[in-house]
Amino acid sequence: MDAARRCGLVLDSRTLRRKEVEASCPFCGDHGPGKYHLSLNTDTDQYRCNLCGAHGNSVTLFARIHQVSNKEAYLELARGGKVYPLPRQPAPQTQERQPLPLEARHQMYSDMLEHLTLLPRHRDNLLERGLSNRCIERNQYRSMPETDRGRRLLASLLRAGGHDLLGLPGFRTYYGAWTVSGPNGFLIPVRDRHGLIQGLKIRLDQEADPERKYRWLSTRGMTNGTRSYSWVHVTGDTSSKRAFLTEGPLKGDVASFLAEDALFVCIGGVNALGGLKETLVSLGVKEVVEAMDMDQMVNPQVRNAICAMRREVQSIAGIRYSKYTWDPAYKGVDDYLLSRVSAL
Repeated sequence: MDAARRCGLVLDSRTLRRKEVEASCPFCGDHGPGKYHLSLNTDTDQYRCNLCGAHGNSVTLFARIHQVSNKEAYLELARGGKVYPLPRQPAPQTQERQPLPLEARHQMYSDMLEHLTLLPRHRDNLLERGLSNRCIERNQYRSMPETDRGRRLLASLLRAGGHDLLGLPGFRTYYGAWTVSGPNGFLIPVRDRHGLIQGLKIRLDQEADPERKYRWLSTRGMTNGTRSYSWVHVTGDTSSKRAFLTEGPLKGDVASFLAEDALFVCIGGVNALGGLKETLVSLGVKEVVEAMDMDQMVNPQVRNAICAMRREVQSIAGIRYSKYTWDPAYKGVDDYLLSRVSAL
């Protein structure tokens, strides 16, 4: 209770004589003032929010609120100071939560993938695209847990490993318990030029519309959820001075593999140009070869979006731009390259 008061928590006066004192959660804001979802157990020195799942002890509570290390929090609490700030009701979340920094996302997603496996039907799908088993393992494709229990277990394992899931796209709380949320399918890591996982895309098992087969792992608008961005995926030999430009991380992975580790830069969609110019400049490439799907020939909206992308890239000084064309019977560059390999 001393730590709670020194953190300026708003306590429910009706519970002050109980073993479990209730307070307003400083982490999620309880979805409105005057609500008390944070339980403070005075016997066990533990706290837990029944809404967002935040938990720990007096030291970690002080450390998280004051943004200091656990050691610094312990030393400060041990001094026994009695200067208590005026309690201030935490504001409910009104702004969209932004993702954690890249290094944190990469570490947490990497640990997440280590806990998952790839179902046989998903492996077969990847093999049919022309990937080898070795490439599939290297790229760390994994299947989404298909049961609610499996999804809650995954979140519990990550939290037991010391990860705070607040700010990680794809995770949210449901009736106070953390879980991963998204459709069934297999996960595709989306990496930057250093190989760090920026986010995950899901190739859906069931979706009638082929244009919606791929979705970002995101919990935008959900309780304690986090939005995702359409990150640019880099795959292949990053020392190459020639980069092929296409749409979709899986398409790029497959095309790069079939083209013997050619460098592919992959946007999330024809209109998702955020970060594209910065990625190409950071790679130091001298030539960009457009390898977008052939449906641009019959779809004016796609063609207009690709023209906008082309102008964006051509505005980069010192980069030559060309277009890779193939038999339009094959929609994507991955399909075309697979046909060439199969014909050998």
